[in-house]
Amino acid sequence: MALPTFQGTQIARPSGSQTFSYTGSQQTFTVPAGVSTITIKVWGSQGGSGGKYSSSYCGTGGKGGYATGTLSVTAGNSVYVYVGGQGTSYSSCSDVMSENSLAGGWNGGGDGDNSYSGGGGGGASDVRYGGTALNNRAIVAGGGGGHGNAGTATQLSNGGAGGGASGQTMANSTQYSNRTPGTGATQSSGNSDGAGSEGIQNLTGGGGGGYYGGGAGANSTGGGGGSGYIGGVSSAETIAGNATMPDPDDGTMTGRAGNGLVIISW
Repeated sequence: MALPTFQGTQIARPSGSQTFSYTGSQQTFTVPAGVSTITIKVWGSQGGSGGKYSSSYCGTGGKGGYATGTLSVTAGNSVYVYVGGQGTSYSSCSDVMSENSLAGGWNGGGDGDNSYSGGGGGGASDVRYGGTALNNRAIVAGGGGGHGNAGTATQLSNGGAGGGASGQTMANSTQYSNRTPGTGATQSSGNSDGAGSEGIQNLTGGGGGGYYGGGAGANSTGGGGGSGYIGGVSSAETIAGNATMPDPDDGTMTGRAGNGLVIISW
């Protein structure tokens, strides 16, 4: 006699995706019923760009970094989302640089200096779980440093790209070799509060926000990029803003321009 067969019941798991754009404030994602893991993609923001001190000077803010990973969660719990804002920029390279400081982007971007200000540093994008303190950050994409204004049209002092494991430090300008650009942050160096340094000398950009915040450099230089972080997620990857990364609109791109972005899927 043939033994009876039994067909198992398959339980449908919910799936979906939610995109968080820049708002300048904390946003919240509530874990849906039946969900125990989420996939997170974060892009940091760009540092401030544009403006001139003379007709031949104009710089570009460093682009934001990228990170992705899987986070273990409990249904019904809150996940806190922080989307970084681009550092304050000039409207174009035709603008004469302001004698007032340009503000860094929300979520850690450092301000430009207060005398012919460079661009503000870009804010980091991060996701926190279990609370809203810095030590609850599970994943971070660094913001880019704001531009400075050392060099001629072919020797610009741009801001360093956000991290990635480390933010970028731009090379010294050959015209001003004694002026060191802001230092990119790492996993253990930079500003431990995640905020980019404020420019304190003429024509300097602010550092980018990140896991550690990027530094501000000497006279006329760009800020360093903030670092990324993937220590709180699994199956993770992080890419600096001067390298090829996924484009949320499809395909790939080199660094994140403008404001940051966060996508959570399940």
